[in-house]
Amino acid sequence: MKKLKVAFVGLGNICRERHIPGLMKLPHVEIIGVINRTEPSSKKVAQEYKIPHVYSTWIELVNDPEVDIVWIGTWPYLHAPVSISALKAGKHVFCQARMAMNLLEAKQMYETACRTGKVAGLCPVPFGMTYNKTISRMRREGILGEIYFVKVNSFNDFNLEPNKPLHWRKDHRISGQNVLTLGMYIELIHRWFGWTKSVWGSYQIFTPTRNTPEGEIIEIQIPDQVQAQLELDCGAIAQLTISGMSNYPQESVEIHTQYKTLYYDVLEDKLYELPKNGERKIIIPQEEDFYDVKNWSVEKDFIEAVSMGKEYHPDFEDGLKYMEVLDAIYKSAHSNQKVSIHSTTL
Repeated sequence: MKKLKVAFVGLGNICRERHIPGLMKLPHVEIIGVINRTEPSSKKVAQEYKIPHVYSTWIELVNDPEVDIVWIGTWPYLHAPVSISALKAGKHVFCQARMAMNLLEAKQMYETACRTGKVAGLCPVPFGMTYNKTISRMRREGILGEIYFVKVNSFNDFNLEPNKPLHWRKDHRISGQNVLTLGMYIELIHRWFGWTKSVWGSYQIFTPTRNTPEGEIIEIQIPDQVQAQLELDCGAIAQLTISGMSNYPQESVEIHTQYKTLYYDVLEDKLYELPKNGERKIIIPQEEDFYDVKNWSVEKDFIEAVSMGKEYHPDFEDGLKYMEVLDAIYKSAHSNQKVSIHSTTL
């Protein structure tokens, strides 16, 4: 089998911790090039991981005929231009989440992937991966019955300190409309329960300006906390509270169904059943349902999608779906009205 040649645009923490080790385990993959934000950084990571070529620009990288796969690990502001250019150049694309700055960019990425027929995937949120097959099986076998209500609580202190310098995740010029863990939980809800058809949303910004490390004052456009109610195609309601204004960290998902109530502790990565009487009991995945997140197969799965035509998720359609919800939350917050989602997928 011909080796697939991969080049990285942006080789940050998750690429070093997950993607590079995952790709290096695969015998038919060769990492041939990299470009980071600065030339010294590019040369440093190239030396560290024995990557033979350092590019001067990402445009040079995506147009290199030797490159089969462009692996994007940058901040969101480059996701659309690099993905679209790479797809048009005939490359397959793996892009770091969150997918894009906004819905318009996500649509352009998705449509380009459809036109070119190349494999275009996103890095999955690890939340819930341990229990994907368990939830699917419980739904398929009727163990849960109808899904009625899903409640997501995501609390941390990321935005709590008003004098904290501007972080890139709060800079709309870099992160676009992406907010804290909001897109991650929308992806999880879609993975477990299906698409969203309408949204009510509101948000708050408590610190209207922040200083960059260089002292520039920036008006904050990314919310400090968000509340959203999603109406899902399956008939359930999902209520999300995402806040960076809490002194008490919590990441949890409650699932209220016809026959059972489940509680997913995200920080522990444990799924529990909450009986009507008595203590909660942990749900252990069946052997055939088990997925080891610490040793995930994301890189292998994507490479097999390229080389063998296997299905890969999340793909750009999955990403577009959560960007549609994110856009609808902003629109609902501005209009104080429910916003219906009209799918733009082909």
